[in-house]
Amino acid sequence: HNLRESEQRSIAHAEILAIDAACERIGSWRLENTTLYVTLEPCPMCAGAIVLSRVKRVVYGAKDPKGGCAGTLMNLLQEPRFNHYVEMTEGVLEQTCSELLSDFFRQLRKNKKKK
Repeated sequence: HNLRESEQRSIAHAEILAIDAACERIGSWRLENTTLYVTLEPCPMCAGAIVLSRVKRVVYGAKDPKGGCAGTLMNLLQEPRFNHYVEMTEGVLEQTCSELLSDFFRQLRKNKKKK
């Protein structure tokens, strides 16, 4: 899961953390036969990391109208000028994912007001 807020690190997105852990586990930067499942459509940074890591497929739930780079604002995962093409499935459990994210950010704002 995303640790950006709890660790106050801009690159601690769930995708980056998962990619890093997978590379460490298999001992390679190439994740050629992997599928990455994410709640929210990847941002530009995560989409770039996915392509550079050679992830085979991404499955995501909710679209990100403010930063989604897997089809909403642009599609970096399937950009023909890159040397890797990522298979993609979008909208899986979309409503559930949207609610999960809304609840998370609602709680985050509530906690910030307490401080």
